[in-house]
Amino acid sequence: MLLNSYEGFDYMDYSRYSMSIKDWGIVFIKSMAATVIIAYLFYDSPIVVIAFPAVFAYCAKLCRQEGVRRQKEKLNEEFMNVLKVLSSNMLAGYSVENAWQEAEKEMELMYGNDSLMLSEIQEMNRQIKMNQTFEAVLSEFAHRSGLEDIVNFSDIFSFAKRSGGRFVDIIESTTYRMWTKYDTNRQIEVAVSAKRLEQKTMNYIPIFLLAFLKLSSRDYMSALYGNLIGVIFMSTCLLAYAGAIKLAKKFLQVGIGI
Repeated sequence: MLLNSYEGFDYMDYSRYSMSIKDWGIVFIKSMAATVIIAYLFYDSPIVVIAFPAVFAYCAKLCRQEGVRRQKEKLNEEFMNVLKVLSSNMLAGYSVENAWQEAEKEMELMYGNDSLMLSEIQEMNRQIKMNQTFEAVLSEFAHRSGLEDIVNFSDIFSFAKRSGGRFVDIIESTTYRMWTKYDTNRQIEVAVSAKRLEQKTMNYIPIFLLAFLKLSSRDYMSALYGNLIGVIFMSTCLLAYAGAIKLAKKFLQVGIGI
């Protein structure tokens, strides 16, 4: 999502995600499938199809949230690689401005044009050449990114710059700590990926069981449809099912602080 434009550069708002035509198509199919399943299995009534716009809006919201998550995940990964290059260049004797210019070359080699950070670095280097301080352009980018790690690094950089002294050592130790955290989070992500796949599989089991009962025991299940008590009961089950999915997803969101 573009925030604004300045002299040819489009500032990106990383807290927003612009859905592509493909995204809209996937959302439409998922929304239609979910609406039909709810209408048939939970209420056995075509009237429920009128809820499709609400289901579609909710699925679109989830798609945007997932898009933002992937976007920030990619940005964070690229920023960590930039930090490693920046720290190495500063240890080699480069000034922070020259080290950042070298980081632009490294990012172009690593990611090519398919990089979020490359365009940001190019714009930051352009502003530095126009006598903007590195501290100022880094702070602007950090707060626009919405990522805690980048904001923390920007704050630490500003503090180290003002305090003077062992500036390079502070940046090096900060980079090491942030990389340790990032690497640990990646290991945790790998460890829980199997559980996350298992959870996604388990999400479909209640639907399959309900479909099996409805098809194999129609007389038994008929008491749950076409009456107020049945509607209340099935609505409660639907809400409990949705809540369980959301809770399980939240449990699998893990990470550590800096």
